[in-house]
Amino acid sequence: MSSWQAIPKRIRRLCRNDSGVSAVEMGITLLPFLLVVFGTAEFGWYFLHNHTMNTAVSEGIRIGATGQTLDDGMGNTLSREDSIKKAIHDKVAGVMVIDPANIKIFPVDADWTDPDDPAVVNTAAAGGTGAFMRVRVLYTHQWFTDLVGGFMGGATKQITSEGTYRNENFIL
Repeated sequence: MSSWQAIPKRIRRLCRNDSGVSAVEMGITLLPFLLVVFGTAEFGWYFLHNHTMNTAVSEGIRIGATGQTLDDGMGNTLSREDSIKKAIHDKVAGVMVIDPANIKIFPVDADWTDPDDPAVVNTAAAGGTGAFMRVRVLYTHQWFTDLVGGFMGGATKQITSEGTYRNENFIL
């Protein structure tokens, strides 16, 4: 008697039945499919934030380097520092909210490094004619799902965008 014949008929009949195979295949393929779909959406949202910040910093630098000032919407002229912050804030307004305290404007050292004194970094001074300045924007990106956050080291990711510029010869 072979080993196959030793198995009772009822169990042999269940083994030949294909019901449930589709459910198992669906379960096996659905998880990787959902990982790809949610991962694509998560990283698309992250890259949108990153690109929007880079564009906004470029806009703020353009305002700062040329010495332009903006108004506050009520006809009052803003300072150069506030004009830079407003330009950045207006550029990101449709996508995200950046705290104005996370927009830093400060002079750079002669070797293009940040100043050693943190008080200088937090002054928000746009500098005078010919000064080399840096604009740095910080944003905390929140992941939608813990799945991607787990791969990226936490529920949030700090995004930094910065640019260095030299003020043109403008009249203050």
